[in-house]
Order: sequence, then C-alpha cells, then structure tokens
Amino acid sequence: MNDALPDIPGLTIVQTLGSGGFGVVYRARQPQLDRDVAVKLDNRVLPGEERAKFLREARAAARLSGHPNVVNIFDAGITADGRPYIVMELCPGGSLLDLLQREGPLAPERVLDIGIRLADALGFAHEAGVLHRDIKPANVLIDAFGAVKLADFGLAAILDAPSESTITMGALSPSYAAPEVFAWGAPSPAADVYSLAATLYTLAAGHLPREIPWPPESLDQLAGAFRAQVKPIPGAAPQVNVALARALAADISQRTPSPRLLADELAGSRPAPVAPPPPPAGKKSNQLKVLVLAAVAAVVVAAVAVYITISPSGNGGKPTDTRAAPVAPPIVSPPPKLEDCVTTPGYCVTEACFGGLVQINDVRTASARPCAGEHSWEAFSGGWLPDGSMEVAIEEIEKLPAVTAVCTPELMKTRTKPGGDTAAWEISVLMMDKGSNGKPYFYCVAMPEAGGTVTSRMFVNG
Repeated sequence: MNDALPDIPGLTIVQTLGSGGFGVVYRARQPQLDRDVAVKLDNRVLPGEERAKFLREARAAARLSGHPNVVNIFDAGITADGRPYIVMELCPGGSLLDLLQREGPLAPERVLDIGIRLADALGFAHEAGVLHRDIKPANVLIDAFGAVKLADFGLAAILDAPSESTITMGALSPSYAAPEVFAWGAPSPAADVYSLAATLYTLAAGHLPREIPWPPESLDQLAGAFRAQVKPIPGAAPQVNVALARALAADISQRTPSPRLLADELAGSRPAPVAPPPPPAGKKSNQLKVLVLAAVAAVVVAAVAVYITISPSGNGGKPTDTRAAPVAPPIVSPPPKLEDCVTTPGYCVTEACFGGLVQINDVRTASARPCAGEHSWEAFSGGWLPDGSMEVAIEEIEKLPAVTAVCTPELMKTRTKPGGDTAAWEISVLMMDKGSNGKPYFYCVAMPEAGGTVTSRMFVNG
C-alpha cells in the first residue's frame, strides 16, 4: 500500500478517515463546490479490461443517489497508478457501529424505524438491479441531519472486479453474511435481507444473532453456528422478533424474500406469510442438490453447502433482474388435526388432547394423549405460524395477532359441547411443527380449573 496521500483530480485530500478490507477512506475537499466529501480508494490495481466494468458498476450504484437513505455518489474514476476510487457524500455522524460502541444497544423502537427506512432503500436498489452485498453496522452512516444512510452500495460488486458472480472471501463480513455466501452462492436479494436483519438484530440486542467462527476450526463448527437458534430481543415487539427470525433463516427457501416484505413484517402491517408445507423433495430435486454440492466441493469453505441449502442459479453469474414478479397467494391447507370451520372463525380441531404442559426456558412441550382417555389439555382452535417461529420464545408467540385472535374465552365457549361449562378453564398456547414438514403451527389448548383431568372431549367442531 502507498502511504502517501493519493492525487485525485479535482480533490484536495485532507485526512485519512479509516481503512478496512481492501480500501482506505479519506476526507477530501472539492474546491470548485466548496464542500467536503468522502473518497474511498481501493488498494488494488485494476487491469485494463476490468476498468470499464468498475465504471459501469459505479454508474449503476450512482443511480440510487436520489434515495434519502442511500449515501450519494458524486464521482468515480481510476487513479494514475490504476486504483479505482469513488467520491461520496460525507456523513459526519459516523456509522451505526460507532453509535453502538458509543451508546450500547439501541431502543427497539429506534431500531424498528431504522430498519424500515433501510429496507425501503434496499428495496429501491433491488428494483434498480443493484445488490449491496455487504450490509453491516459499519456500512450504515449518519448524515449531518441524523438520517441513516446505506453506504458502499454495490461496492462489493464494484471493487470485486475479477468475479462476476460472487464476492471474494477476503471481502466477506462473516458475521453478517448469509450462509449460502460461504458456499459461493450467487449474490441475491435474499442474501441482502439476511445481512440487513443481522444488522438490525445487533443494533437492538447489542450482540450478533449468531456467533460465526471465522476462520472456522471445522465445517461442523461453521454449520452448527448457522443452525443456532436466534433468540428474541428483550423488549422488542412480537412481530419484530418473528420478522427478524424469518429474515435470518439459514435456509434461503424459508427466508423473507424481499426487503419490502421485511419492512411490512417489521411494522406489523403485513404478518409473515403462511404457506402450506412444501412437498417432500423428489429424486430429481435430490440429484440437482448433489450436482450443486459437487460443484463447490473443491473449495474448502464451500463444503459447508452439505449442511446448508443452496439456491442454484442458472444464469451463469450474469446480473439478473431482481424486481419481484407478482405471485398468486398460496392455497393454505389446515395444520395437522385442524380443519376449516363452517360457522365460527379460525380452524376447528378434529381431535388433539395432551397431558401436562412442560416449559423449559423458552420452549413449551406436551405429550399427546387420546381424547377418550385421561388428559389435562384439549385443543379448541389453532392455526399456522410464520416461518421461523420455532426459534422465538413462546411468550412472544402468545402476543401475535394470529394467536390472540383465536385463543380467546369467547371462541372456546362457542366450541364447547352443549351443556358443558368451560368458563373457568385455563387457556394456553402450544407450538408444534410435527407432521407439517417443519412448518410451525399452534394449538389453542385449555384445561379444567386447578389442573383437573377429563376422559372425554369437551370441545366440538363447528
């Protein structure tokens, strides 16, 4: 690296602001406009054939400059010694990483506001065909007016010139990168969603959603880290914890697909979508997975793909149109032992009875019992839960609108057999994912006062 201040036409370099990865950020003065700017200069020298690609990608990122939550790009070019640079808006408030280190975890309400704004910026970028590829607290800056702004938009693609399809492992931010990135998966909007969710979680919780060892001691260690449960953030609204858990799903097929949907789920204006359980993978699907795994097996870190589902791409690594196409709503089938009701809201229960409920930490379980035999708890309603709910504390699940709408004394009364009296029965919620190919669902269950038992069904369908 050249320690001397760089010579960039039209700019007077004032000082070094920071460095990391492959680049250095400088504060500079634009005498013609009498303003200060930031300059990010890459340390690598681009060969001649890669310079046109760099400028093309820089122009694409500059198209995002009109968004209020994206750092403006003013110029881009190549220094006399062949190093690429980008001239950007100077944000004197530092980064969200600086804020986190200075103030500690941010209030969940503040993080929610930040998340919705950044998700809107990310959605705007994806619709313009630009991926970020390196979202983390250090890459979200605060301008002179206190607004948060995504910085380095597309810079991973711009400065990773030799690679058309994947970010280099040297430029990777392991703690915020989606699992498929470690297996050299093609960049995607869903990977950006994961990184944004990891950033928001860290800001609110004060720690990462998962501790990712890097470099890992073994592939088992890395795969196990991504399988770790994402614990709920204390004090955060239930829909926020559920939305972040879904956006942090290790399996890309189970993850929130777009930043705009993530924004809606964070705000509670749109609950996490409920879809029927996926059908079992067929022979053809398994063969495709084997081919994908074999293709990346030569790369050491890529072997983690054995443990993590990869979304294959057939576009040869070329830029893709990331704008979302209209999708018809899925036909939703009832969860196990539930059926559509004719005269009352929610699902009706065909037959689901249990022994005592056992709760250890955030997990509540119960053993199934025949309704014709002695049992303590009986289900009277239920429904699907958002993807990722099994990683959320039961206390948070109990607050979800989908649950509070049906697990009520009023609905329990309408499902009670004629002549029966359940007015004093205790109501609880039981989460399940058995018999649904892993899709989470819940039962509204009730038991007699003072922990009594019954030997016949108290509730009916209807």
